[in-house]
Amino acid sequence: MREIRIAIIGTGLISHRHMKVWSQIPGANVIAGCDIDETKLQSWGERYDISDLYTDYRKLLERDDIDAVDVCVHNNLHVPLSIAAMRAGMHCYCEKPMAGSYADAKLLYSAQEVYNRKLAVQISSIFNLQSRMARDMVANGELGHVYHARSIGHRRLGRPGVDMQNFSPDFYSAEIGGHGPIFDLGVYRISQMLFIMGIPKLESVYGAAYHGIEIDERLLHGNKYEVEDLGVGLAKYEGGLTLDILESWAIHIDQIGPNMIVGSKGGLKIIAPDTYGGQLSNEELFLKNPQELEFFGIDNGRMVDKKMNVLLNHRSEIAANPRMALYNDNQRHWMAYLTGELDNETRYDTPWLALQTALVSEGIFLSQQLGRSLTAEEIDDLSTSTAVRKQETPWGVFEYDF
Repeated sequence: MREIRIAIIGTGLISHRHMKVWSQIPGANVIAGCDIDETKLQSWGERYDISDLYTDYRKLLERDDIDAVDVCVHNNLHVPLSIAAMRAGMHCYCEKPMAGSYADAKLLYSAQEVYNRKLAVQISSIFNLQSRMARDMVANGELGHVYHARSIGHRRLGRPGVDMQNFSPDFYSAEIGGHGPIFDLGVYRISQMLFIMGIPKLESVYGAAYHGIEIDERLLHGNKYEVEDLGVGLAKYEGGLTLDILESWAIHIDQIGPNMIVGSKGGLKIIAPDTYGGQLSNEELFLKNPQELEFFGIDNGRMVDKKMNVLLNHRSEIAANPRMALYNDNQRHWMAYLTGELDNETRYDTPWLALQTALVSEGIFLSQQLGRSLTAEEIDDLSTSTAVRKQETPWGVFEYDF
């Protein structure tokens, strides 16, 4: 495998997960890092023995020896920095969500064609046997006519930067983060559901978002909490398929769930969807809380429950066909796409999936604003850019052109 020289923009918490995975992929060589926080940047460089460090992304993008950029910043900075990287001739791997709005996600999706670069969006929840097995069961008709699905995520009290103080307050900033759990964690589960169901065409969305839980102001350290901590929605797709969505960072209840897909012949319970970046990112969590899949249906007139043994079958799958390892991690998958092991026919098109996830996600907030359901066409028409276009830093003002 030929070497791919990578630079990371954003050296915060999520970059360490990415670095852990890059270190396990043959041919991946992270050679530079960039962050406006010089203290954090220097610490990152020392940790990974990387000396090429930049506080100005523009200087980084002037280099001609970088093949790809890994964008690890917050939601409303994804589009300006990802497009800048592709304009500079570099391929781009972008953290989830694709953007802070559907309008911005469309800009980023178009940029890969405009600049003839390869783009990927981090959606680790589809890169596992749980998702592939469920997708195959739906495609093979084992569930019959699929008519409803549920995407649910729950934290009792887990607002990043508030209850989880090791996270940046950018998570609850309207300017930088944009939205709360729907865009932060809901992207994993919604994308997984759409992937399993073959990415159906959205027709309409009704939804609401809440900042419902009181906050101890001492936890905000003078900042303003500007995003929702609970988002809910009901989306209708072609063929009468419906998807109900609930995603919380904080809610006064102990259990919500499970994620599921139901059809005329059977249903699937999707247990412990991946929201942590994949097995290579967190082997301990992968083994401690493994993704599983359960089938419910009728066999010879009798109701049956079947455990699909995802973890055991995962091991057998790799042993029987080592190439499937390319489909078990999103960074490894993208690396294979860059080196030609995968092409446009054999790769997962994460930008398209992320774009469709952004469409339904934004529909929830536009519905909240207007007090009614919206068609997919209305969401497209009404969505506006929320991406950062001007950013004040200790190193000057960055003006993003996209």
